[in-house]
Amino acid sequence: MSKAAFLSFDLQSASGNDYATAYDILRRAGLTITTPTFSHYLPNTVVMGTIADNWTAPMLRDAVIRTFRAAGLNVTNLICGIVIDWAVLGDPVGSETSAHQ
Repeated sequence: MSKAAFLSFDLQSASGNDYATAYDILRRAGLTITTPTFSHYLPNTVVMGTIADNWTAPMLRDAVIRTFRAAGLNVTNLICGIVIDWAVLGDPVGSETSAHQ
């Protein structure tokens, strides 16, 4: 069983490549820049996905900090949450007006 999670972060003195590395790490963990249904993009530096049912928000936070630091990323702010319900307003994936293209 899995459950939905969200995460938002800031990196200190980061380049575009640093953010690309961060998003790649998160994507490999199942957290993406779209809603879990892949229907809409999320705000900048927010990802969502699914995690194992036995994981908690602190466990996710600690894993992200550890993995980012191992990749040489300096995370300065981080919030993780377990989601029981969500709604979205934003650019649909595939939208011609999307800033994410």
